[in-house]
Amino acid sequence: MLDESLSPLPAAALDEIRHATVVDALHAHADRIPQDELFTFLPDGEEAEPSLTFATLDARARAVAADLRAQVEPGSRALLLFTPGQDFVVAFFGCLYAGVVAVPAYLPHPAQRARGLLRLAGIAEDAQPAAVLTTADIQAVIETTARTIPEIRGVAWLAVDTIPEENGAEWSAAAPDPDSLAFLQYTSGSTGQPKGVMVTHRNLAHNIDLIRTSLGLDSSTVVVGWLPPYHDMGLISMIILPAMMGIHSVLMPTVAFLQSPVRWLRAISTYRGTLSAAPNFAFDLCTRKVTDEDRATLDLSSWAVATNGAEPIRADSMIRFAEAFASTGFRPETIIPVYGLAESTLLVSGAPLARPWTFRSFDENELERGFAEIVPQDGADARVLVSCGVSRTLDVAVVDPEKHIRCLPGQVGEIWVAGESVAVGYWQRPDLSREAFEATLGDSGEGPYMRTGDLGFQTEDGLFVCGRIKDVIIVGGRNHYPHDIERTAESAHPAIRPGCVAAFGVVSDGEEAVVVAAELRREAADGKGAAEPESVANAVRRAVMQEHRLTARDVVLLPAGTLPKTSSGKLQRSETRKEYLAGLDPWNAKR
Repeated sequence: MLDESLSPLPAAALDEIRHATVVDALHAHADRIPQDELFTFLPDGEEAEPSLTFATLDARARAVAADLRAQVEPGSRALLLFTPGQDFVVAFFGCLYAGVVAVPAYLPHPAQRARGLLRLAGIAEDAQPAAVLTTADIQAVIETTARTIPEIRGVAWLAVDTIPEENGAEWSAAAPDPDSLAFLQYTSGSTGQPKGVMVTHRNLAHNIDLIRTSLGLDSSTVVVGWLPPYHDMGLISMIILPAMMGIHSVLMPTVAFLQSPVRWLRAISTYRGTLSAAPNFAFDLCTRKVTDEDRATLDLSSWAVATNGAEPIRADSMIRFAEAFASTGFRPETIIPVYGLAESTLLVSGAPLARPWTFRSFDENELERGFAEIVPQDGADARVLVSCGVSRTLDVAVVDPEKHIRCLPGQVGEIWVAGESVAVGYWQRPDLSREAFEATLGDSGEGPYMRTGDLGFQTEDGLFVCGRIKDVIIVGGRNHYPHDIERTAESAHPAIRPGCVAAFGVVSDGEEAVVVAAELRREAADGKGAAEPESVANAVRRAVMQEHRLTARDVVLLPAGTLPKTSSGKLQRSETRKEYLAGLDPWNAKR
């Protein structure tokens, strides 16, 4: 901790202070700036609750830790079941204070309750929690159902909003071992069953410092966001980073943003936000939904860093957003494309080069053969990709996934990562951990590397990501990336919902073939003046043939909200493929 007798340090000096763990950091900030605002929550995306100060969070986390340790042992797991809000933050830090491994999980959505409970059961079976942390209201609603899951049946339940703050008055949270587990981050499951990534305190400290230095953050940074807190991008960038750096974070529920995207931008304008992170679809949604009248009320001149990641990044999305909000003071260079994944805590690359974000046009035919060849953007076979910059402190290699040797610049291979941000493996999955986290180069023996499962290539412009190895559709010996086909299908007909198309491969007559599943806009599904489904499907088939020289074996049109997605909004192509092959409703209804 910092000596309380010391006078306040200047901002420049504070930016150089390092803490071994986030627990050490929060203790120090609670002593140094006890009444400064740490978390401000906007439940409806507009009106703020009283903020959590550094001192208040420290006191409440101590109370949770004291009650938690009275019931479970250090190192045991605690399942966190919350809606976004301050109680989740208190519970998470309470676990860290207690030396209990936090397991953030999202509540099953009422509209997809069966699927949500199935995922929750999978997490519980894997993590074997000793406790469930939640609120009194949520416990009253979900406890009976949750206890049908065998691994939850006999565990302790703690409603953190009912724990008196004075319970922690005598509690002293010991500084954790940097190599001990901080939490289990269950992967999104976009290509398979969720796995618990084991994130240590050392991983967190290293990745937070990588984020800080890569994005040029300092003690004046103000975070504003809406990402779900049980997902790595939301948890680390909006909750752990502010606590580690001693800065202010303004949060709102994801649903508040989705209902009215202008709320995100209005919060940045109101609180003079400087950092906010979002997937690509959010920038598109704002461009489409925020009106001219709303734009006139916004001042986005404070926004210094807008990271775009977690899904394929589209250059045209960023160009449209920058043009649409130029009148608000938003600057194009504010956008920083990033690449990361839970297995590397969060960020891998994103440090901007000595110029604004970069996109290049590559020959699609050559990319399908595994080579990046720059061509004019208006070329018939041009495919635009966005650079995710470089990594300051991680070793990022592009490797032939079969030969395990480094690829040449511009050659497509699997992205491998090494460094202190890389997690220690998957919980209770030694075989998978060895396969994913202990890769070595076949010619030099260098390693260990973590295999990301993502395809990409490197040039002097940085790292370019092409897609997931498991998602690649191989037809006639050519690699086709699903998100390219999805983008083509999405623009084929106005009745198709943006961001709600999944392309995947199935075996037909002994060969792989393409299937496209697309959600219809609600008004189209309701039949209010919409085109006939057959004409929509035919438009998709024509577009896919023209753009990719592929015949879609099937085009399935679905009601809004049908496609499986992760908690962060990523399409789950493998799950979509399973449901298609199983012929589950509503798949049968719209063939």
